[in-house]
Amino acid sequence: MYLGCGGAAHIFRVFNASELSGFTVQFNNFRALGNGSNVIISGAGITEPALKLDGAFRKISVRGSEVIAGAGSMLKDVIKKSAAEGLSGLENLSGIPAAVGGAVFKNAGAFGSSVSDALKWVKFYRGGKEYKISGKMISASYRTGPVKIPSVISEVCFSLAKSSKDKILRRIKEIIKMRMEKGFIYKNGTGCIFKNPAKISAGKLIAESSCSRFCSGGVSVSPLHANVFILGGDRRSEDAYALMNKIRARVYKKKGVYLEPLVEFWGVFGK
Repeated sequence: MYLGCGGAAHIFRVFNASELSGFTVQFNNFRALGNGSNVIISGAGITEPALKLDGAFRKISVRGSEVIAGAGSMLKDVIKKSAAEGLSGLENLSGIPAAVGGAVFKNAGAFGSSVSDALKWVKFYRGGKEYKISGKMISASYRTGPVKIPSVISEVCFSLAKSSKDKILRRIKEIIKMRMEKGFIYKNGTGCIFKNPAKISAGKLIAESSCSRFCSGGVSVSPLHANVFILGGDRRSEDAYALMNKIRARVYKKKGVYLEPLVEFWGVFGK
């Protein structure tokens, strides 16, 4: 796993459309695993199969001002390919450690931009059949994408705009620098643990509730950003879960706001 903790998961890799179609016929209860950057698996592991897209689903191609990306490709590679072609529109998402499928599923975003802003169409499989949504049919909101389990995103199209390669690369460097300064690119660090409530950041609420020095076992709140966890060498997934609940309880007591997790906890916790 990207976060390097948790129990076992049975990975089911598919390499082409035929295999993905067969998987969605055979299984209705499963987990879809991208890069795993927002997933923490319990120490006991999970019993459902974890679907991983590989092979043909990692391809990236450019057609004019459109970039077609398989859901198994990495978002950073799509941004790199777009920049090389002088195509702008994804720069603000630089540094997000997600696969394309996961980024679309969660409608990942940063610095005022979201993945859905650039989507032209999305293909996905459900019950062995391929579907496609485009335009106004792509309904997405804050950290919620247009496709839900048991559907599996297979391929997407980003509609971008021509721009100067130098300008695009400068913006990418600016975004990476800002993410580092904010603590989102940090050794053994997670991404954001909680969703931002309306009109205020979760990190601000956590800091104002005096949770900045909270820890549980081998997991602690990042010194650079209160909505990020740092995972120590002796970390356990149960520590992250306990720290999350500790922070939620404190913020609710101090601010009356119940924080909603952005990170997904797979398996059985709290027993």
